Formats: sequence, C-alpha cells, structure tokens
Amino acid sequence: SGAAHHDDPMPSTSDFVKKLYKMLEDPNFQDVVSWGPQGDCFVVKDMNEFTKSILPRMFKHSNFASFVRQLNKYDFHKVKNTDDCQFGEHSWTFRHPDFHADRRDALENIKRKVPAQRKNTASSLSLSGAGSSSLTSASLPYPPSALASLSGPSAGLSGQAAMELQQTASNLQHEVRRLRDDNEDLKGRLRQLERQYEQVLVEMVGFQRGMTQQDGVMQSLIAYFMSGQGG
Repeated sequence: SGAAHHDDPMPSTSDFVKKLYKMLEDPNFQDVVSWGPQGDCFVVKDMNEFTKSILPRMFKHSNFASFVRQLNKYDFHKVKNTDDCQFGEHSWTFRHPDFHADRRDALENIKRKVPAQRKNTASSLSLSGAGSSSLTSASLPYPPSALASLSGPSAGLSGQAAMELQQTASNLQHEVRRLRDDNEDLKGRLRQLERQYEQVLVEMVGFQRGMTQQDGVMQSLIAYFMSGQGG
C-alpha cells in the first residue's frame, strides 16, 4: 500500500504539505524526523542532520528557519518540549489538527493562512516604515509583563484563548529577535564588504604603481638600446 500512497497525486493538497507527508513516510528518514508516538504530530529529532541532508533533498533548500516559517504559514504550531520528552530537549515537535499519520484524506484541509491575517500581523508589529533595528518588545500588541495576566480569571478569556494569545505573543517576540539578529548580521556583512572593497582598492593602486614602474623601466631600456645603437 506504501507504493500506492506514493502514486496518489493528492490533487487538492498543497505541494508543501505533500512533501511533508511523503518525507514522514520515508523509512530512511526515521532517525532524523518521524511521526510522534500517536501519529498526531511530527518530530525533528536532529535539527543539524535534518538541515544538512533532508531539507535540500525534499524542499530544495537548507534553511531550518525558513522551513519553520513555512510551517507557520500553514498554521502548524510548535509543541513545547516537556521534561519527559523522549526525543531530547533539542528536538522540535510540530502539530496541525488535520495532519495525522493515518488521515491522508484530511491533508487537503491544510491551507495557507489568508493574506489578511498576515497583513494584520504586520501592522500590529508596526513593521511598515520602521527599521528592524528599532523593533522592540514595546511594539508588540501584548508586552511581556502582561502575559502573566492573560491566563488569570480577570482577563475574561478561556484557558485555551489565553494560551493562544501567549503563544502568539511569544511567536511575535521570537520574530522581533530574529529580525534584530538579521539586522546585526547584515551590518556585519556590510562592514566586511567595505573592508574587502578597501583591500581591492589598495591592491588596484599597488597594481597601477607596479605597471607605472614597469613602464618606466621599459622606457629606460628602450632609450638605453637606442642610444647604444646610435653610438
């Protein structure tokens, strides 16, 4: 039946979700990424090996952060590791209500989030017109100090809603930190490029000087031979 599964085109399912499911069906990947014990989530057991060998093969890139962002776009959520996590504290577990090992028929329900949600998220972060270096936790809709009160009875929210708000705020804070780190990384690369540019300029000036000196030597030699022949 495994071969039949692979032949199934799953026409209504997105390419990303198809690749995700096929990746988890492949027994060669089980030591690195696999379904969870109940088949209702999947676990990346070794992030380094996953990034190095499986991502390029299945998704044509080797950027784990990009893979996680893609999962978020399809409304997968990272499951927090517990103390008794059998896959170790460095494993990554992801879940979606319609992503199950034995529910191939439900895969077509997994859709990308609608653009309006992404737009609202961007506006709440005040990303438009703001440099990433200026992003702080103050620009988040829920400051960290307020998170503790979200789960309290005075917040007027159900436990599930409070947890979702906390997860959203945590995700936003993570994104802000990532943007800030990316900005620092870009600054570092720019400084490196400036140093390389200066080095190239120095080498070009040195090369021109060398050419000028060689030209002078050639002129002197020509003048010497000409004077010798004239004599």
